[in-house]
Amino acid sequence: MGIKEGLRAFYDAQAEKYYHTRNKHRSDADIFLDEIQTSEEKTINILEFGCGSGRLLAHLAQLKDIKINYVGVDISKNLLSFAKKQISGKAAPKNITTTFVCDDIVHYVKWLKQESFDFVIGVASFQHIPNIKERFFVMKNVYRILKYDGKLIMTNWSFSRWFLRKFQKDFSHSLGKYIISFGKDEWNSIMVPRKNGKTIDKRFYHIYTLAELKKLASLSGFIIETLSYLAKWTLLSSRKQSQNSLIIAKKTVFLKTE
Repeated sequence: MGIKEGLRAFYDAQAEKYYHTRNKHRSDADIFLDEIQTSEEKTINILEFGCGSGRLLAHLAQLKDIKINYVGVDISKNLLSFAKKQISGKAAPKNITTTFVCDDIVHYVKWLKQESFDFVIGVASFQHIPNIKERFFVMKNVYRILKYDGKLIMTNWSFSRWFLRKFQKDFSHSLGKYIISFGKDEWNSIMVPRKNGKTIDKRFYHIYTLAELKKLASLSGFIIETLSYLAKWTLLSSRKQSQNSLIIAKKTVFLKTE
């Protein structure tokens, strides 16, 4: 089974569990909301890739004075079935329209129209793209589909003290493959074990350094506004104390001068 097929199978099997255990307020979601509220557009178009069970939608519902057209893309059809529940029923916000797409973002993004979104958001999802070619492809196409002054906002796992302690054996294995392959395999691409019922599945994670994210965004044309480590809602300079990395990158034709 390939990397993407394995991810799809895992999240299809775990969809209900993820829906019930990922429904608390994300403190870093406040960063997303703050950025969205800075937009002067009356109607905002948002694409979220790797939207999962729709946790971000619950946060977007707080922006009652902004009309939002939301597109959620995920590789798991079962996760999407739960995402649709986030805004269903009588409590569904009237200011948000939704479209859900079951697809691999690498495949889906190439069909989108140029300059069609104000924000593209990825929460712990870009880290599942398995190779550098596809990462650049997605990043360049995200730049293409964003309107001018539109923003890419992403969080991904970081090499925190917790991560290195918990997955020391798996990281050592990836580092060994990197050495044996003379650098052809990526040292920071790791198969992370996760319990799936009675079995242990391994999911692919690429743990980005800040320098790597900077290179991907800059070569794709973005101006980087924020590049930092993150713990809950706090921006950090310390990788060890962090939980995630955060990048906010803007599409603009004007460079700021000091």
